Amino acid sequence: MGAFFCIGRLWGIMGVGEEIGRCTWLKSEKGIQAESGRRASAHGKRLIIYRGAALMGAAMLISKALGTLQKIPLQNIAGDRVFGIYNAVYPLYQLLLALVTAGFPVAISILVAEQEVHGARGGSNRILRASALLLFGYGVVCFVLMWSGADVIASWIGDTEAAQAVRMSALALWVVPVMAALRGYYQGRGEMLPSAVSQLSEQTVRVAGMLALLALGWHYGWADAELAAGANAGSAIGGAAGLAVIVGIWARERARDGREAFNGYEWKAVDVDKEKREAQSLGALMRRLALLAVPVTLGALAVPVLGAVDAFTVPRLLRAAGDGQAEAMALFGLYSRGQPLVQLVVMVAGAMGSALIPALAAARLRGDEAAVRQQAAIVMRAAWMIGAAAALGLAVLAEPINVMLYADDAGTRTFALVGCTALAGTVSALTAAVLQGLGAVRGPALFMLAAAALKAALNAALVPALGIAGSACAGIAALTAAALLGAGAVRRAAGAAMPARRAAGIVLALAVMAAVLVPAERGAASLLGSLPPRAAAAALALGGVALGGALFLAAVLRFGGITARELRALPGGGALAAKLQSLRLLPSGD
Repeated sequence: MGAFFCIGRLWGIMGVGEEIGRCTWLKSEKGIQAESGRRASAHGKRLIIYRGAALMGAAMLISKALGTLQKIPLQNIAGDRVFGIYNAVYPLYQLLLALVTAGFPVAISILVAEQEVHGARGGSNRILRASALLLFGYGVVCFVLMWSGADVIASWIGDTEAAQAVRMSALALWVVPVMAALRGYYQGRGEMLPSAVSQLSEQTVRVAGMLALLALGWHYGWADAELAAGANAGSAIGGAAGLAVIVGIWARERARDGREAFNGYEWKAVDVDKEKREAQSLGALMRRLALLAVPVTLGALAVPVLGAVDAFTVPRLLRAAGDGQAEAMALFGLYSRGQPLVQLVVMVAGAMGSALIPALAAARLRGDEAAVRQQAAIVMRAAWMIGAAAALGLAVLAEPINVMLYADDAGTRTFALVGCTALAGTVSALTAAVLQGLGAVRGPALFMLAAAALKAALNAALVPALGIAGSACAGIAALTAAALLGAGAVRRAAGAAMPARRAAGIVLALAVMAAVLVPAERGAASLLGSLPPRAAAAALALGGVALGGALFLAAVLRFGGITARELRALPGGGALAAKLQSLRLLPSGD
């Protein structure tokens, strides 16, 4: 077949261009040979997949840690009222964003991977175009609703001055949904680096932009509402940076492909009409993307919904109880102080659980019920151990941690109560991971949505009488209900129950931790009295965390909370068990 010249396709920013003429290019023999020479071995491909997964996991952990811990300097610079406005507005933005950033990248990656298996790069590009158009349209609609309804949303929150912050949050909806489409596209192609770099760039620039605007506003004497708006504008700044990075990677790739085309491809005549008949319409692709994204999105909505419940109920209930608008939002800021640490604990526990889920899923696929039961039991026991130790530590060390992070001890009782939710939050996160490994993805979402409804009802009952402490108590009750439902679902699905001996070992370890940590914290406080208050609090908090964690770990191992045999069942657990036995933390005969 002879090659001939013709005008080909022009490629637009969405990855698919309009066809000009009735010709396209096909690979020449030389191009095919060159491509074959670049193919990796099967072992090499597996290594790439593992490294890509590790890269995405590390990027996600770092970005989530940045997003969580950036709230601390926000409160330090701007105060509790600005902190309260930020924490009231951000859950609504997070809720709208979760609709596209949770499920759609997964759905896009699935469809793109299907096309890449068959070498259909054109199909992958059509999927990118459809998803980018769909998500861009969604972002524009949500932007219009948030921007035009900012005053109404602020009145729902209970602080009319929050309207500026709502509008600044809405700006991010122009860029973040499209960025999610591009991330899903690259993940479907098995290229994790663009998504990881974009994610880290987004969070880093977001935090830097927020702090820069806060410093600028503080210097020029901005009002609280303006400072809160500047803090919320960080999401748009970070989103623009993340989108610019991944679009830059995409554009460089397109330019490289264009240069290589003349060396590895020849122009061939094709039946364009047949190609058009076989191509899926953008509308059909959009519908398929939406159907695939819904199950994952439902699961991701649970936590933002819980945050939105607090944002739309607590400040209004405080005002109804007699507090002024500014005072109510400042109290909501106090209530929010403990949440970054709880979120950090849950995030770390969730990451640990996710690392164990592949072994659980593999055992299920093999039909090895004993291994499924054992793996699920270990993960669930780890959830109770980590969550209980973190909750106890946050409750006992609430005052020094509060002073260390926020410079005063205001709201310490509420801080301790919010810290107690670390137990239920950790159990819920790991039960969700286990149920996902077992193929049950809807249960955790339903449990958390039920918890959100219970939280709203308990807020209405407790906040008028107890204030922000009542909301913290409502959180403990609602999240505990979700955790128990999740644990029950795991027990039914995998037959994983905690033996009485293991439960007793965990309880004894907690008792040892509390018996040593409480008097040690009080004694150290008197010894450090000569230091500046914040320095003394930092020494108490950090020393207490280290001491409490070491005590609990040693005690839970010695009292049989987990055994060497169970550790050996985990990936890489054999070496860990041997090391612990050599240190006499595990009984040698176990």
